[in-house]
This record gives sequence, structure tokens and C-alpha cells, in this order.
Amino acid sequence: MASSIVAPKRARGPRGLPVYICEYHDEALRCIHHAIRKRHMPFDGLTMVHLDAHPDLSASATMPAETVFKSPHEVYYALRSDPGGIAQWILPAVYGGHFRCVWWVRPAWALQIADGDYDVTVGGCARPPDGGHESACSGARRAGGAGPALRGRDACTPGASLAPNGAPGKEAAKLGAALERVDEEPPKTIRISSREPYFVEDGLFCPTSAQAEPKPLRMLVSQLPSAEGAIPLLEAAGCGPGEQRPRQAASGSWTLDVCLDYFACGNPFLSRTRPRIAAPFAAVQNGASFRRRPVEDEAAFLAERDAFDAAYSAVLRGSGERGGLDAAPAGDGSLDTLLGAVGRFLPEDERVALLADLRTALGSARDSELQQILEAGDMVTLPLHAVTEEEIKERLAAFQAFVARLCSDAGLGSRPGAVTIARSVVDGFCPMRWLCTLERGVLEVLQLCFGTLGILYSDELDALEVQ
Repeated sequence: MASSIVAPKRARGPRGLPVYICEYHDEALRCIHHAIRKRHMPFDGLTMVHLDAHPDLSASATMPAETVFKSPHEVYYALRSDPGGIAQWILPAVYGGHFRCVWWVRPAWALQIADGDYDVTVGGCARPPDGGHESACSGARRAGGAGPALRGRDACTPGASLAPNGAPGKEAAKLGAALERVDEEPPKTIRISSREPYFVEDGLFCPTSAQAEPKPLRMLVSQLPSAEGAIPLLEAAGCGPGEQRPRQAASGSWTLDVCLDYFACGNPFLSRTRPRIAAPFAAVQNGASFRRRPVEDEAAFLAERDAFDAAYSAVLRGSGERGGLDAAPAGDGSLDTLLGAVGRFLPEDERVALLADLRTALGSARDSELQQILEAGDMVTLPLHAVTEEEIKERLAAFQAFVARLCSDAGLGSRPGAVTIARSVVDGFCPMRWLCTLERGVLEVLQLCFGTLGILYSDELDALEVQ
């Protein structure tokens, strides 16, 4: 009888650290799945250290949560098809059981979610039949408040199409099928138990008790720690000094994710607006009092948000009707009334300064700038940070020190199982001017810290997976 014993696999020699480079950040999910299949990382219990100007913690308003367990390729398609898909790729990995901890390391000028150590759950939850209160651009809050959140790159990418390759027939068929099911229970989509405004404004909040198959998530938010500062990932929430959470025990149980817009960031919604004009509008949007604290009453929060949006839009529309405010005197009663309506939503100790800066910007703005700011809405708050070559060098040096410390015995004690890098140039979030410098700089840091790299580009995955 022929032997049915399978010969053991031949041991392979040491490989370089897997480094995946993609253009759109949602493609990082496919890269992570590839790394798991290749056993560079375990399937579950992973920690992700996520350096980015945007949290990418939104979720699709249309993709059924169960898709995560049925077909990864359907998830990839849903993300690429959604205008906000570049900001919706992390929570599916949490719901799928891969990520147990996500640490968003933000630059100083990205304020979408308040710094903190949050223990939340991510699960499936049905949305209201009308789709909830979010706009057509679901997951559109990739901006920042002086603490919590706003709409964002979690935003609709300007000019984004709903289908990457254009499939009107297929989409029409899907729409027809959906209309036939209008009387059925709405599908459960991915939601989170956090009451931070970032999530509530996108219609993503759902208490754990109402979630299907909730998965625990430790969500950390902080800036890059200083050389002397504590590493938040190693600190236990609610514990005293010196008490730490257990480290990741095995090599490969964490992954490093870097978006190049962490180092230099553009706002594609304000491509024709001067930064000094946009800044006061962003400050007013970010300064709204209701966005500076966790949401206790969702309905009241949304009502206040809508009232603020109306007052803010009235200021822009009023200035546009007057053809700009270059000649508007300081005592213009109409403008004072409009600004006063906005001021009711601002903290008392900041109100005068914020409104004064806004008045100056209104008086200096071109008509085309006012129009673009009006069209951008609260996307005006998306991080926008112009850099110099010297600042790029400083930020790369800080990144190198951080990675070296994170992998040392004083940190996680191991190198990551894989690294994902998102360029984010085509969608307008990383300025093209800095692409080559930043990609080369990040790879040099990784090589200095880890030696040989096994670099793989996301457009090579199809060929690899059919071999």
C-alpha cells in the first residue's frame, strides 16, 4: 500500500521583514491578510501601531458586517467602491478578529479623536431604515476637533467614483435587488461602542448590548511619545505608576502601519484655498463645544450639530451674497448677527478670538475660496500641514527613534510581523512634492532598524495569489 505520509516542509532560510507598499490606505487590509496567510503574523490578537494624520476608524454604512466572514475580496471591493473606503479598513479587521489593540499615533495637528485609552467593542448593528443621520459619504469624518472628532478622510475623496472600474449594470442590478428587500430587516453593519463625537457624527455608535458578535478593542490615541515619555501601549488603563499591561509575548504579534501623510499632509477639499484663509474656518468648526466631550445624549448632540451647521453655512452664504466682505465695516449688523449665531456654539473663553479671526478671513477671502470652503463643509477641518525639508528630516529622525525604542526590550521586545505603508498621494492627502523623499526615508529607517526588507507592492498581490 502506498504511503500516505506527507513529507515535512523544508525549513526556509531567514527572510527580510515583510514591507507592503500601497497607494490607497484601504489596500493595507489586503496586505495584512496576505501577511497572515504567509504566517508572518498570527490570525488574531494583533496589535497595530498606526502612524497617520487620520484615524481611519470609520466604517461603511452599506457593507453588511457579515461580509467580513464570507469573502475578503468582497470587503476589498466594498472599500474601494466607497468614497470613504480609505478610512474604513481598520474596523473590519477588528470585527474579523485580527486586531485586539489599535494605537493611533497622530501628529500634533491631527485632532479628530481625543487622546486617551479606550476599551470599546466593535460589532454588527442594524442601522435605521432611512440609513441614519450620516450623509451619502458615509465615514466622512476624517477631521479633528480640539479633542474629539469630525467628518474626515473618513471623508469622501474628491472626485471619487462609486465603482473602481465602473460597473453600472452590476450596480443597477444590486440596487434593484435592494429595492425588492425594502421590507426586510436592514442589514447589520459594523458599529462601535465609543461615544466620541468622531463616531457619533458618522452614525457608528452602538452600545455593546445591541451589537452582534462584539469584539473587544483597546483603542489608544496619542502623539508620538518623547524619548523620555512612557509608551502608552505598555501602560495599563486605571493602573498606578509602574504597572503595565502584559507585553506582546511572541515576535510577529504586532504590525506597524505608516501613512506618509503623517509627515506632510494636504487637504484635497481645499486645494484652491490659501491655508491662512482656511485655518480660521477650521478653528471654528473644531472649536464647537459639543465636539469637545463624549456624547451623552445622541439626539441632542445631533440637533446641536445641525443647528451649528446651519449658522456656519449662513455666515458663508451671507458673505457670498455680498460679493465678499472686503468693504464690510466692523459694525455691520447683519454680519454681527450671523457671527453671533455661530458664537453661541463656541466656548466663552475662546469665542471673541475665534470670531475675530473668522471675520478677518471672510474679509480677505476670494469668492472662489469662500465657495470652496462652503462646498467643503466640515471637511475644512481635515488636517492640513505644510512642511519644510528640515521638518521632514526631524520627523523622520523622531520616527526612527520611536521604532527602535518600540522594538527594544523596553518596548514590545520584538520587531513587527509586517509593515504596511500607504502613499496617499493620488487621493490628495500626502503632497506629491514629498512622496519620493518620504517613501525613501521610511524605508531607510526600517532597514536601519530591521536589516533586510522584503518589499512587496500591493499591485503585485494578484499575481502572487494565483501562483
